[in-house]
Amino acid sequence: MAAAFYLFWPGFSPDLSTPRSLHLKNIESFGANRGAGNVVGIEPFMEPADYATADRFRAKLAGYFEAARDKGWFGDNTVVLLPEHLGTWLLAAGSKSRVLDAGDMEGAMLPLVIRRPITFLKNYFIFDDKDIVSASLLRSYADQISAVQQSVYGDLAKEYGVTIVAGSSALMTAGIYDDGLSYGHGPIFNASFVFRPDGQPENDAVRKEHPIPSEAGFTTPWRAGGQPTFALGSHRFGVLICADSWFEDSAAPLVADGADILLVPAFLDGHDWDSPWRGYLNDQPADDGWRADVGKITEGEAWLKYALPARTQAAGLRWGMTVFLKGELWGLKGHGQAIIIEDGTVHTGKGGTDGAALYNLWLDQSS
Repeated sequence: MAAAFYLFWPGFSPDLSTPRSLHLKNIESFGANRGAGNVVGIEPFMEPADYATADRFRAKLAGYFEAARDKGWFGDNTVVLLPEHLGTWLLAAGSKSRVLDAGDMEGAMLPLVIRRPITFLKNYFIFDDKDIVSASLLRSYADQISAVQQSVYGDLAKEYGVTIVAGSSALMTAGIYDDGLSYGHGPIFNASFVFRPDGQPENDAVRKEHPIPSEAGFTTPWRAGGQPTFALGSHRFGVLICADSWFEDSAAPLVADGADILLVPAFLDGHDWDSPWRGYLNDQPADDGWRADVGKITEGEAWLKYALPARTQAAGLRWGMTVFLKGELWGLKGHGQAIIIEDGTVHTGKGGTDGAALYNLWLDQSS
């Protein structure tokens, strides 16, 4: 059953602590509540002003959480899935109009460099990343990105009593430390964190193993194996960050560790869901049989054929979900349609590019 509508967040004030609109255009639920828990996928529609302050970021996300709770989707064994790179843009927190109103990424970066020039220059000359400007900027704001994420996601998990797969962010030395989610001066990983209902991050970070070309210049691939899996009632879930869902060598270890649900935070910029597929770039999957499909199927058809549905089918799993970041951020525009695996059946969400969406997937007891 699906309900599609435009939901405005009521009672907004003109300051930056409350979102003017959630741009929520699609809500869908799959299956029936059997008391075995559920996955709630949120595709938020994000704009630069949503990152102006930690309060603004929290208020925007809380609007979606509130809408999901109003639908009766939050319970003891609920996990909320957020999209890839949702937290990366928190480097803009505390910025003024020169950053927030910039028309592209380059225009936003210069004021951010000027805010922390000594830290930026130190990172610029110490490290040798291919995209040294982006890497130096992310390292310069790692403390801020870490602190806001830990505070906001921890508060939301505790307030709503749910587990949160906190999307991802490009974060220096991402991990779980006594004083935060980042430490020291080291490599940048595209990393996700899982927050439990008590507000605390669990186990370890999930780090992306297969960065795409646009992020390979400033992130380091994680190839050490041993990605964590997480309990959810009678189930166990693993997290595959975006492109990792295309790779058997990323999914198989999670399944071997007992995961029967695969959750995928994703971000698709510049690749319209219905446009011709341009093939897989960077470190390609070992099985290159997909080459015959380049230019012959759409981007969306490729995701359905080679990503999460292929991974769950190969492993014999019945449950999974992929959600995409939506919105317009300094010249980047989020595309993609959610993918939901319900008891082995593949569904594509009806949410479009121009709005946010909420998806709910009820689970059965683990067999």
